[in-house]
Amino acid sequence: RDEARTFCEQLYAPDDAEKLTALGTIYAQHRDLEAAIKPFRRAAELAPQSPQTQYNLALTYYQLDRFEEARAPLTKAIRRWPDLFQLNALYGAVLLKLGEDVPAYQALQHAQQLNPQDSGTTDLLYKITLTLARKSQGARQYSNSLHYFEEAVKLRPQESEPHRSMAEIYTLTDHLREAAAEQREADRLSKNPSN
Repeated sequence: RDEARTFCEQLYAPDDAEKLTALGTIYAQHRDLEAAIKPFRRAAELAPQSPQTQYNLALTYYQLDRFEEARAPLTKAIRRWPDLFQLNALYGAVLLKLGEDVPAYQALQHAQQLNPQDSGTTDLLYKITLTLARKSQGARQYSNSLHYFEEAVKLRPQESEPHRSMAEIYTLTDHLREAAAEQREADRLSKNPSN
């Protein structure tokens, strides 16, 4: 690895964003993420108008579990390019790791709207939606909780858990007909998980 780094350092071109990105990519492909930071950071300085460059830097920080550092380039990039899926998905994942549930939900929801086929984003959005639903339920904010559980059902119609939780809320709020319907649906999905 030291030999490879010595060779790669010869490729470091401090004023060429394209070459720096290529060098950072080589490091990242070989899982030398610490070494990838320097060329990616410099490339991001040289090419602030490039969403891919900002994404590369943020993704590398994310992979290193340096979430606060990953947030900085993403925050700027999202302001500039609010409708790029990759930026929104990574931003949501970073916010989730930082424990910022509502902003993570908003970013992931936007990313999912931009690319509904991305299963990774849908999985994260489902997870944070359930978290927010449970928090609202715990705070007795039942209408908010129901809203989040309904969103969870749309994301994963085959899951029984949101229906079971909605049945609990409807029982607590004396909506017994709705509670029974949600419990039946939860039971049906538990017995036939593929439906």
